[in-house]
This record gives sequence, C-alpha cells and structure tokens, in this order.
Amino acid sequence: MNAGNQVKKILVLAANPKGTSPLRLSEELREIKDGLRRAKAGNLFLIESSEAVRYRDIHRSMLDVEPEIIHFSGHGAKEEGLVFEDEIGRAKPVDAEALAGLFELFADRVKCVVLNACYSEIQARAIAQHIDYVIGMSQAIGDRAAIEFAVGFYDALGSGKSVEFAYELGCRLIRIAGIPEHLTPKLLTKKQPSTEVANTTNILGFHNTNVHQSHESSSSQTQAIEVFLSYSPEDEKLRKELETSLRDLELQGYIRIWHEDKIRVGKNIQVESEKHLNSARIILLLISKNFIASEEKRNEVKRAMERQNSGACIIPVLLSSVPNWQSIRFGDFKLGEFKTLPKNRKFITDRRYWKSQNEAFVTLAEEFMEEVEKLTAESA
Repeated sequence: MNAGNQVKKILVLAANPKGTSPLRLSEELREIKDGLRRAKAGNLFLIESSEAVRYRDIHRSMLDVEPEIIHFSGHGAKEEGLVFEDEIGRAKPVDAEALAGLFELFADRVKCVVLNACYSEIQARAIAQHIDYVIGMSQAIGDRAAIEFAVGFYDALGSGKSVEFAYELGCRLIRIAGIPEHLTPKLLTKKQPSTEVANTTNILGFHNTNVHQSHESSSSQTQAIEVFLSYSPEDEKLRKELETSLRDLELQGYIRIWHEDKIRVGKNIQVESEKHLNSARIILLLISKNFIASEEKRNEVKRAMERQNSGACIIPVLLSSVPNWQSIRFGDFKLGEFKTLPKNRKFITDRRYWKSQNEAFVTLAEEFMEEVEKLTAESA
C-alpha cells in the first residue's frame, strides 16, 4: 500500500455461538473504536463489524468490506479450528487449512489478521503462509487479557506505529494490567526476501525503518541451544505444561528440547539418553517427590552434575513440593546450591504463592529466556 491519506479498513468478526462460554465481545469492539477515535491517525481507519458470524459470512464480509485488517473475536478449539456459528447459532469450527485457503484468495488486499481467541496459534500459522502479519494465541486467553491486547494494538496502529510495535504494546499492556498472559499472543509473519526487510513502508502506509522479518526468524543465525529435560514419568503432565510454556523459544530457534519421550521405537533408551545428556548445554531437573525417590533419576542427576566442568548449565525446576529439598545431595552437590527456576524458589504447584499454575509457568518461561539470552551472548 502507498503512504498517504488512504483510509484503511478493519473488519471485526465476532462469534459467540450457543453453548459456548459468554465473551465480552461488545466491550472489545467498543474499546477498539474508542482507541482509534482518539488516536492522532485514527481518521485513517474505518471499522466495520459483523457479529454472530456464521462460517459463510466470512467471505461475504471480506468481499463487501475489502479490509486491510481482519480482527476475529471469539472462541478457538485448538486443532478443530476457530468457532463460528452454523445456520441456527450453534458452534461450527472451521479448521486451519480451510481458513488459510480462504485467506489466500484475499491476500492481495488483507495484510494483517488478528485472531483474538484461545488456542488460535494453530490457525495463525496456517494463515501466515499467505498473509504478511498474523497474530494468534498460543493457549487460552481470558477476556481481560484479550481486551487489553486489543486496546494496546489498535492504540498503536492509530498512532501510526508498525504492526510489530503494536503487537509489543498489546503484550506489554496485558502485563501492566497485572494479567499473567502477556506471552500468549504470538506474532507470525510471511517469509520475505531479506532485501525487503529494512527501510520499508509498513503495511498500513506509515514509514517504518525498523521492520523485522519475523519474530520466529530473529534467531535464525544463532545455533539452537540443546535443552535436556530430566523428569519422573509420574510428572508427565507437568513436563508437557513446561514444554508448552517454552514452545515459543523453541519455535524461534533459541532452544531445542530433548527428553526420553522423543526416543523412537527400536532405539536403546539408555544409549539415547546418555548421548543427549552429554551434548546438552542446559539440563533442567524437574524436581518433585517422584523425581527424588527415583534411583534411576538420581543417577542421571549425578551424571549431569559431572557435566558442569564441560560447560553444562544445571537448572533445577521446582515442580511439586519436596520437604527440605535444599539439603538433598547428589554426590558432592546439594540441590540448594543451584540457582533454580522459578527464581523465587516457590514450587510451581504451590497455590499459596501463585494466582494460578499458568502464572507460575509464564514466570518460569520469562526467567528461563533470560538465562538462554545470557548463554547465547556468551556463544556469540
């Protein structure tokens, strides 16, 4: 699009079908409109909205409005798709590939898609094959966080900022509001040749000299750090939640996670574990009563401790409460002598210290990112 006074159209699609939990969709739309109304460049945006959207209303609205930005407010159902309505108002999921195929037809006009719905990152990834900028949610997101993100995002666009700046402001506004979901929104971009990255005009016509190609490709020139997860099989559920919280770091290429569940059929468990234990730069020990009680895991920890001399970073992750954990010894080392995650040394499942388990994992992911950045800087 060319710079200038051309009006940019935003199409807001909202759906809250029968039988799904009620959402504050009207409030979200009102906040978006109010933010653009007061912004210095707000007169360059025109908002059109469609509520109780049926699956066949999507393309009709896109044909009628011809928007540059599409904002979806509603429910997501992970792999099943975004939830629209059928002819009688019931939930009708539309899967990622179907949506991506639809958006491909409108890619010459639509430049940004915001999926402000739970678990919409799957759909965002598919759509990002065709659309320049797509935002999706990596997990469930509450009404308050969704609204705060929308406020920050459109306030920034209305002030002439780039999509990337708007995304960052939306995430930080969630955090400023004291909501532990600021890592949930994910910005994805369509791959572009490197020569097109810098000194460009952003998709809304405002000059921007610092456009990054992708939040996923920012570490493309940095070798991923291998992370070994040592855990008890009884803690499988918590291990999966931890891995989910670190997923964005892995997708961006900062880390590469390995654990026993990744061993293929026919491979020797001990041989494979030993190989990755010896090559990992970071070893996370997922501490719990089950972990401490396992002789096999205690031996694994002793081998991990020996790797400190070769540059391995050993980090105990406090999953579930263990009495007097600081004094537990592994060979010559006491567990309490190590820097832990979370840094406040409170177990993730201890409800006395966390508003929710999700808050604990979000905090852990942020703190782990700090450690990864230090190791990456050392390797540079």
